[in-house]
Amino acid sequence: MINCPAAAKFTSQYILPIGFIIFLTFLCIIESRSSYHTLIYLFISLPALIISIIRPRLIFSSLKSTTFRITMALCFFAILSTLWNNNEVADLRNIRYIINIILFSLAVIYIHHYQQGIIENSMLLAAVIWAGFGLIELYNVYYQQGLPLSSRIVGSGSLSNTLLTSHVYGAFATFIASHFLITKKYHRYQTLYLVVFLSLIVFIIQTHSRTPLLAIAAAFGCLLLKHKNKQVTYVVLFLMASFSIYTIFNYDLLIQRGLSYRPEIWLTALNDIKNKLFVGHGIGSEMSLFIPSLNKVFSDSHNLHIGLTYHLGIAGLALWLTLLIFMFRLYLKNTNDLLIATGFPMLVYGITAGMTEGGNFFTRPKEVWFLIWLPIAMLSAAEIYKYSKNDKT
Repeated sequence: MINCPAAAKFTSQYILPIGFIIFLTFLCIIESRSSYHTLIYLFISLPALIISIIRPRLIFSSLKSTTFRITMALCFFAILSTLWNNNEVADLRNIRYIINIILFSLAVIYIHHYQQGIIENSMLLAAVIWAGFGLIELYNVYYQQGLPLSSRIVGSGSLSNTLLTSHVYGAFATFIASHFLITKKYHRYQTLYLVVFLSLIVFIIQTHSRTPLLAIAAAFGCLLLKHKNKQVTYVVLFLMASFSIYTIFNYDLLIQRGLSYRPEIWLTALNDIKNKLFVGHGIGSEMSLFIPSLNKVFSDSHNLHIGLTYHLGIAGLALWLTLLIFMFRLYLKNTNDLLIATGFPMLVYGITAGMTEGGNFFTRPKEVWFLIWLPIAMLSAAEIYKYSKNDKT
């Protein structure tokens, strides 16, 4: 007879961490997106589902977390919206995406429940790996291929979009900086922290994407709000000075693309939202945003928050804003918890970076998961562990 608690513990301590590392790093390592998705399903979704079946008590204990409850409410409302979306939408595919998001959140919760240091160490390792691959790519593009510095860099592995690539690099830059500023445990490795952080920042700059720089500034503003010490202040001043110098020397490069027709796209999307204001068009519904000045139709709102409102209406937006408010309260009350203290700045980074790209929260594993679902899962895991620890005392 299978020992269910032992099997759940073994899976959480050995199988799920492998899947978590795969999720964090393989986008820049392997070229096949389908292989990336398959590995995540095998090492994250399936093990998390098995643990949920053999240890349902873990799910019930997870529901003590306000963050997790609201996240689940948002996901289930998205599933419910298949009742009123377009008939031609592949509902089963979109429901599968949402279930995988739920299982990913549960996987992070289970990992942290059984062994608290794994999430932190995996994130640190992943940041080093992304920085390393970034340096290799910078060397290949600008030295071996001899391309000018004005060329936009894309990235290695299955990365194919400069802005989306910069989003992931920015997420890790935010984590590595906030981790160093919050914890003193690894300060003897401060040179490594600095090299990793600067490598990530340089790569972001060479994608010529502007929003991640703004998003990182927003994340550091969040850190400055709660951690008013010299280290945070010095880093914020350093970033402001660096961005100012970069803007001065690259002003033409930064403004030549203008706003990339984002305002026109957003206004058109907002006009479409009015047609189904309260519950939205339903998950998976295709956008058709015609921009007369370009004589072109866009199928993406290029704004995660407008995209969420398009699909789930004011009701979905209200759930999302409620979730953000509760996570902000969680952050203010628990800045000594490492996952919360690093996860919330990552979320601030994500919601700011999502202002100019992305039209759907509920996708298969891709770059948007690093902006939204990863930090939410980290915050949920930390809150749930806090409640379970209080129950034992």
